[in-house]
Amino acid sequence: MGCQRYPVHWGGDSSSTWDGLAATIRGGLHLGVSGFGFWSHDVSGFHGLPDFMNNWPDDDIYVRWTQVGVFTSHMRYHGASPREPYNYPNVSDIIREWWKLRYALIPYFVKQGKKVTKTGYPFIRALLIHHPDDEYCWYIDDEFYCGDVFLVAPIINSAGRRNIYLPKGNWVDFWSGELIEGPVMLKDVYYPLERMLVYCVAGSKLEVYPYVVQHTGEIDFNKTEIITFDHTYKGFSKSILGRIIKL
Repeated sequence: MGCQRYPVHWGGDSSSTWDGLAATIRGGLHLGVSGFGFWSHDVSGFHGLPDFMNNWPDDDIYVRWTQVGVFTSHMRYHGASPREPYNYPNVSDIIREWWKLRYALIPYFVKQGKKVTKTGYPFIRALLIHHPDDEYCWYIDDEFYCGDVFLVAPIINSAGRRNIYLPKGNWVDFWSGELIEGPVMLKDVYYPLERMLVYCVAGSKLEVYPYVVQHTGEIDFNKTEIITFDHTYKGFSKSILGRIIKL
């Protein structure tokens, strides 16, 4: 009792497996509907299976977990075996681009973090929080809102495929700019390892920092720019983010 008074909570020592990633997301969503504003996790899981110390995360799990981490309030690589990306050379270039996206989204995360402290809305939100009258949303534990703008559907298998449910409303595909009207179930959607399914609330505005930085101290918040997810948005590659991030 009273744990909600503390600023951030961690997801515990999850295994570096697909089941571990799925359980981590599920646990975070449950925390959010229980009054916890900020929550995060050890990116790529804490320990291996069956050998606790010596089984490292597979490359695809390492990337997919990173993608989830980019859209959580706090991000940390931590585990029983090394987690630095240079130890995963086959996917380190992909990781670098996702880190660039993370830094570009810092102005948005700061704004959403302030909302958490003032309203009690969790940073990571189960779909039922925004769609309480949609019975289907009460059963979804592998998609989430990141703040007010993003609906994120992580890939949690090696096939790169999943179904995604978009609730009532209009949605913009973050990558392609395609406008989709919900409610709709998109079945067996495939995304390559470089990308994860991300949709944006149509008409919403996103604050971004469109310059490459090495740490948050280099961010000049007076130079943020706005992306509006309407008919003017032609997809990620043609946006201001696409100039600095190759995803």
